[in-house]
Amino acid sequence: MKKLNNLVYLIFVLLIFSFFANRALAEDLPSGRVIPKLPVTSEDPKLIEGHVYPFWGPVCQRYTYSVIYQDEKNRPPEYVKIYFNGEMKDMEKENSSDSDYKKGVKYIFQNVPNKFGSNFYYFEASNGIGKTRDSIIDSPDNGPVLFNSDFKNNEIVLIDSTSGQKVWQFPTGEEWVGAVALSDEGKYLVAQTSYHVYFFNTIKKEPIWSYESKTDMIGGDVKGGVAISGDGSKIFAALNGKALYFDNGSNKPIWEYNLEPHGSGAYGVDISKDGKYAAVAMAGEESNENSNVLILLNDKGEKLWQYHASGNWHEVSLSDDGSYLAGATGCPDRRGYIFSKDSNKPIVRTDPLSVESPIDEAQISADGQIAAFGIESGYGGIALLNRNSNQPVWKFDTPGKKSVRSLSITPDGKYLGAGTFGGDIFIFSSQSPSPESSWKLNTAIGALDISGDASMVAAGGTDKKVHLFQKGQQEQKAEILLNEYVGEIDISSNGQYIVAGTGGSVYFFETISDLDETKVFPCDTVIEPKPESEINASMFNQNADQNSITSKITLPIKLLGCGFVATLLAFIIYLLTAKKKRVVNKKIVYIFVVLLIFLVLAIAVTTIFFN
Repeated sequence: MKKLNNLVYLIFVLLIFSFFANRALAEDLPSGRVIPKLPVTSEDPKLIEGHVYPFWGPVCQRYTYSVIYQDEKNRPPEYVKIYFNGEMKDMEKENSSDSDYKKGVKYIFQNVPNKFGSNFYYFEASNGIGKTRDSIIDSPDNGPVLFNSDFKNNEIVLIDSTSGQKVWQFPTGEEWVGAVALSDEGKYLVAQTSYHVYFFNTIKKEPIWSYESKTDMIGGDVKGGVAISGDGSKIFAALNGKALYFDNGSNKPIWEYNLEPHGSGAYGVDISKDGKYAAVAMAGEESNENSNVLILLNDKGEKLWQYHASGNWHEVSLSDDGSYLAGATGCPDRRGYIFSKDSNKPIVRTDPLSVESPIDEAQISADGQIAAFGIESGYGGIALLNRNSNQPVWKFDTPGKKSVRSLSITPDGKYLGAGTFGGDIFIFSSQSPSPESSWKLNTAIGALDISGDASMVAAGGTDKKVHLFQKGQQEQKAEILLNEYVGEIDISSNGQYIVAGTGGSVYFFETISDLDETKVFPCDTVIEPKPESEINASMFNQNADQNSITSKITLPIKLLGCGFVATLLAFIIYLLTAKKKRVVNKKIVYIFVVLLIFLVLAIAVTTIFFN
């Protein structure tokens, strides 16, 4: 159950950070700042599985913060508290009669928010001798994500870049669109949503095929990803604990790679132009060397290497032939990396690119010579690196140090495009940190891409629109209204098509221009969410059903295997006995050989059939 809960709730563990300068801080300072780490002793209790449920939704809904207190000597807590928006508040047992502290006792705190804005929190407990914390890295965790929309009308939209008009719309309903990608010529389109991977020919809106992986979870920060080879023949995706590699002719993966041992989910994926290499950026735990990893795979599904960092891997980008890849990490690592496919030893490992904020974006040129990195809020900016040096070629600070959550680089590495949560859009030459073109929108930019020749930029965000601009022209070329927040955009390499995907923004800890954080809602009626226990039970039953199916599949294979081993042993014993007596019956030998061949074929056929 511990593994299950981690899977469910750590999907949405975010690397939260501060907006202010880094310095030594007292415990009563405003929420969101860096909190000093506690010394670790052998007498410390444990706090595990800290989270908020639901982790996103509207104002006036009841949200429950919970954590499990454990003490190996079964000592009761002196206190279990939640640090909530700068105040320490007492938590209560979920079950007042529960006192098995060695096994673990769940404590809860409930809140009904009546306005938009951040809710910073972490948990702290003491057994009177030692104390510990949970849901904190350098700064408190943050949640729930509060929206002014129910996100029931998400969609994938194909846009003609010349006319600025929608070609078609494909509704995904409540499923958030986690990633979209077009083949170079714009012939094929692939998208990943909460439950699905979709593959389209762009001439029509109905997918050629779809792959489903159903869960009870919608939304979240660690949302997976999808990428497509240059000719559109190969698709690579991360969805609900698996990396999946497809040929475009079938929704049955050529191979699957289990990501669950490597952390709490994938932030992003990429694939080389020829489809020979694929990479996954994983979230996880700083202390677990097998999580928080960047993974490189070949087209056979074999892991070539992995690299562990202290922070989550927020994005990965491959050069055209897969020889080089760039990655970016969150707190507390906060670095940009460049690797060769031949080694997990970084060619470039920068110093931290910010004092407190994660590095959210990473993009590499087609030849792998240069890479660009986008820096989060409070230290928002762009860093351009050459793979021959650990020091940035240049850095650019965004206006107001707003987050760069969308970044693009042309294949030749000559130009960069970037969008900020302050509504700024930029096109840079890689030769200079001074923008060649810039635009300002009254919206937070959550997605952006530039065409291969940098002549056009497409951006979208909280205003639910895709904005098209031409380089060198201040006037907007087109504005396309979508149903929800625009979180994903891609332009085909030939510039013919633009694809956009909608969902909920997971970046809720900055001021968003579309939300009035001063408005207080009366909350006369409190929305009661579906009980968390029902979500857990549902997922537990799904796992139990899967285990039952697996047992039914493996049973005949095990029986045939046992039969083969028993027959082989009997055959060996017969031969040894016959050799001593110097009498070998050829008919008996023939029977044994035929029986062994039959069992081998039966095992092979059964395995292939059930696969």
